[in-house]
Amino acid sequence: MSQDVISYAFIFRQATSHCYSSLAFLIYDWLLGLESEVQHIWMQPQKRVFRWLYIYLRYFSLLIQAMHPGIVEYFSGGRGSPSSCLAWNIYASLVGQVHVTAVEMVLAVRVYALFNRSRRIALLVGFHILLEVISSVVNAVYTVRATKYHMYCIFFKPPHQLMYHSIIVLSTQITLMGLTLLKTVLTRRSGWGRTPIVSLLLRDSSAVLFVISVLCLLMISFCRLNGERATVLLFWSVSILSSCGCWLLMNTQQLVAHGPICRVRSTSIQTSVLSTLIEIEQ
Repeated sequence: MSQDVISYAFIFRQATSHCYSSLAFLIYDWLLGLESEVQHIWMQPQKRVFRWLYIYLRYFSLLIQAMHPGIVEYFSGGRGSPSSCLAWNIYASLVGQVHVTAVEMVLAVRVYALFNRSRRIALLVGFHILLEVISSVVNAVYTVRATKYHMYCIFFKPPHQLMYHSIIVLSTQITLMGLTLLKTVLTRRSGWGRTPIVSLLLRDSSAVLFVISVLCLLMISFCRLNGERATVLLFWSVSILSSCGCWLLMNTQQLVAHGPICRVRSTSIQTSVLSTLIEIEQ
């Protein structure tokens, strides 16, 4: 048995372990938030944009995570064909970017609301997300053309261009976090910065920035080391981004559900955030 076959057999065992581990994490997170999901997602009025976004992040993620062990098993037998390798590369690029963009959309709506629906803020954030999507498409095309076919093509050495895409994703997160932090500082100076709604927005943005920063840095390290285990990062990214996006949505829905209470205590920021979220969802 050749050394390459032994090496890939070891990698496949690791990948299978990570597949089931990331799936278990996603199921645990789903069960953990099930009560909040029923209350703040399913019990709300029918026409909600965020509901469809939640379905994608939660249940589509569960579906594809349940399929990943079978996909790994298929490629582990050396049955990969050029068409299946092409399909996998396109799928991996598409799923990873859509999950990141879905989470960024929720954060972008919050930032847009914090700045009283400023068009300049909308254009700035929209430009960053658009640049990120374009970078993802370019990177996917390059990866498909540059990746050489072999029977175990599910594990490929990521191109260095993916490192630049990770930097763009990181810059988008820093922009969103920076805008949230800027508004927090301004509201504290005006006496409203310590309200629960502002604290919640800052906490959620900080948590998402940390998580996506770690994922981006890991991807950059894989690109620098020219490693073949970058696919493992996809499995965990789907689960972690799904968790982040779903909790952001449930927290946002909770703010909307408690909107009348916040308005009674009233601040201009609370009214702006809540009214914007309600308008966008309807």
